Amino acid sequence: MNKAAMKEFETLFIELKKNIVNEMATLDHTYQKGDDVDLSLEDRQRTLDLKILGRQSFMLKKIDNALLKIKDGTFGSCDECGCDIEINRLRARPVATQCIGCKEESEKQEKEMLYEKRSHTHGKGFNNSNVIPLRNNENNNLKTALTGSLD
Repeated sequence: MNKAAMKEFETLFIELKKNIVNEMATLDHTYQKGDDVDLSLEDRQRTLDLKILGRQSFMLKKIDNALLKIKDGTFGSCDECGCDIEINRLRARPVATQCIGCKEESEKQEKEMLYEKRSHTHGKGFNNSNVIPLRNNENNNLKTALTGSLD
């Protein structure tokens, strides 16, 4: 990738980073007390706010990674095969780290993993330590949410 394109993407990433940081700062983190409906709505809003913050934090990490690659001169190279990522792909998804061929292959492999789906946000797999036990009211036995049975 030529230096002019690298500078263009660097400017884009700096602007995106500023916008995300400003959006994160504008989220209202104060919550009021009220009746059950108010508390329920606030809880829902808090959940949405946390989800937004998580996504924005993840995007900031991707942007910081891209800025480091620009400084190293490796921006625009596929992390898997080392080939150049097409400029149109980078314009559509500036934080892309794989060429379209490698991305399609990784998505195809991901679809084949039935019970080992990965979180796109954290890269963590699902395992038995993530299971939340449920209490059965009839006999107070603990059953797991994973089995779905409440004998």
